[in-house]
Amino acid sequence: MIWSVVGAILTLAGSAGAGVCICRERQQRIRQLTLFSRVFTLIAGEVGYGRIPMPGIFLEVSGKLEAQPDALGEMLFRVGQRLEDGSGQGLDRIWREELEPFLSQTGLREPEKERILSFPHAVWYPDGQRQQEAVVAFAKEMEETAQTARLALREENRMTMALSLAAGALAAILLV
Repeated sequence: MIWSVVGAILTLAGSAGAGVCICRERQQRIRQLTLFSRVFTLIAGEVGYGRIPMPGIFLEVSGKLEAQPDALGEMLFRVGQRLEDGSGQGLDRIWREELEPFLSQTGLREPEKERILSFPHAVWYPDGQRQQEAVVAFAKEMEETAQTARLALREENRMTMALSLAAGALAAILLV
């Protein structure tokens, strides 16, 4: 009898833990969207005010992201280095090659990943003003997506915890 109760308690605790893990993954997605918004804002600032070439922009922004726990700063540094190395590869190819492995490890959804991967197509305008406007639009889009996710997060987390606890309670009842 005692082992049934212990098993039921552990099952309930395990299901609650699974719910907490799912909720944390959602929060991680919001942090990543906010980080990309910050990156695009920094790039827009460099395009508009720094007036330096694109390789230098990536190197500059990567230096500003060194304090971040993500490998995004390192990835931006590699993009800048590859653009500077003179191999003749375009930003779109380098961006995709460097970013796809990084994005595969994030909690971002597929449309968000594809939008981030499409970034190089928006910045190849001949004048800095249009480039800056395009990058600012990317930053705003990432921030709006993060804000939408933040608004839905509370309700989704509440629903996730309720369902995981209900599933755990059902399994515990079946065990006892």
